Amino acid sequence: MRTFARRQSPPPADIITYRLNNQMMYVPTAESFDQAVTFARSAFESDLTGIDKSRISFSLNVLVNGKQSSVDISHGAWSTIMSHLVRYEIVDVHIQPEPRVSGPPPSYRSHSLTKKKQHSSSHPSSAGLATLLETEE
Repeated sequence: MRTFARRQSPPPADIITYRLNNQMMYVPTAESFDQAVTFARSAFESDLTGIDKSRISFSLNVLVNGKQSSVDISHGAWSTIMSHLVRYEIVDVHIQPEPRVSGPPPSYRSHSLTKKKQHSSSHPSSAGLATLLETEE
């Protein structure tokens, strides 16, 4: 009887590499996006001090049709993505720009509204029909 060797996937990575501004640091694999932010702040303390956690994001470099592309990692996909990384894989850390705060919204001139006679009916198109009939009179 012939048996086939089952191809086994490597175990999930226990250590990955964070890269920020051409500096790299080995970090444990984070179980959540928030924990990943904590690890990044610890690894790159001087660069990330004072940066709001909402501005820190992560991405992976992947090959798509022979071209290298950067793919952002969302909060919801974090644990799934981490379970497929190999040991020492590089995860890029990014600092997103601060949201621009603009002035107050534009003000609009108010127009006086004219009251129209409305015919009361339970049918939604009846009011439109009543208005049409009034204009014909």
